[in-house]
Amino acid sequence: MLAMFRLKQFLMDIQIFLFVMLAMPSVMAEQMDWGDNPDLVEEADTIEGRENYKIMVVIEGENIDLECQVLSTSEPVSDITWKIDGKEVKPEEKPTLSYAYGEVFMQSYFKMSSISRDRDGSTVSCNYARGQYGGSVRAVLAVFKMEICQAGDGKVRITFMEAGRKSPRETYVEDRIKAKISKIMNQGKIKIMTENKEYSVAVPYRKLAKKKHLIDLQPWLSQAKKDDIAVCDNNKNNVQRHNL
Repeated sequence: MLAMFRLKQFLMDIQIFLFVMLAMPSVMAEQMDWGDNPDLVEEADTIEGRENYKIMVVIEGENIDLECQVLSTSEPVSDITWKIDGKEVKPEEKPTLSYAYGEVFMQSYFKMSSISRDRDGSTVSCNYARGQYGGSVRAVLAVFKMEICQAGDGKVRITFMEAGRKSPRETYVEDRIKAKISKIMNQGKIKIMTENKEYSVAVPYRKLAKKKHLIDLQPWLSQAKKDDIAVCDNNKNNVQRHNL
């Protein structure tokens, strides 16, 4: 047990050391960053003043789990606060504090369950303020809604599209949503058709119930009969799909 404790403390010291070494030089006594999360991607062509913004790629029905890291050079430390669209919310977990190299390293966690499509464009921010020092990191949610329909030949078409964000498609967002679709479909290589910020895949109906990640997001599919799924309407240039 003692050896395990020492190993855990050693790994924490390494994490703090790397955070100190990699952080951008600053005249402030506090520095902030997001913890590792593959769903947090950079904005394309980041403009000055938005360097602390990220885009979080989410599919409706997913949970999000964010970690905020703060490095403080002095005590006492202040509280970390979380906000959604400017309104303060309370995280379920208390922040953790670690001490090394004369620094205080804080980690705060925030979770949201079953993200709905109306959260598209919402901003989640982690904030820290202590006198004249402090700052914030922000994540703008890019929520992809999911639509399902029969495509013929015993296949079902599953389409992922941004719920409402009007900005042009960004490379970083596109790369991430494709990776998430591959995971949901439980296939390393899958043909993803892309058109007008829509990403669709065709799956044999008989294999739907075996797609665990898909069923987690759309539980009704585990019991759905083929006739329960609407037929795709391809009569118009912009394909109209039945939203289930």
